[in-house]
Amino acid sequence: MSTKVQVTREFLDGVKTLLDELQNHNLEPETRFLCQTLTNELSAKLAAISKRQAYTAYKTTAPGTDNREINRQTYLDQADIHKNWRSSKEFSN
Repeated sequence: MSTKVQVTREFLDGVKTLLDELQNHNLEPETRFLCQTLTNELSAKLAAISKRQAYTAYKTTAPGTDNREINRQTYLDQADIHKNWRSSKEFSN
């Protein structure tokens, strides 16, 4: 059974920093692997949070404004959408 729990971004940043610092010490190989795995998972989660925030900023900005296009480009950059797959400007609905 999976339960969802909300934690703040600051908490995740703190845990990632703690794990990074812990890896600088002399650890057993299994512990080092666990720290690296946790660091990778936290990095992926933080990237997903940033991507979602960029998408929300894009979608909540008023249509037809320069800020909306800036937010759209920021989201596309964070979502790793290749430049060849993008339109030069947002299509109007």
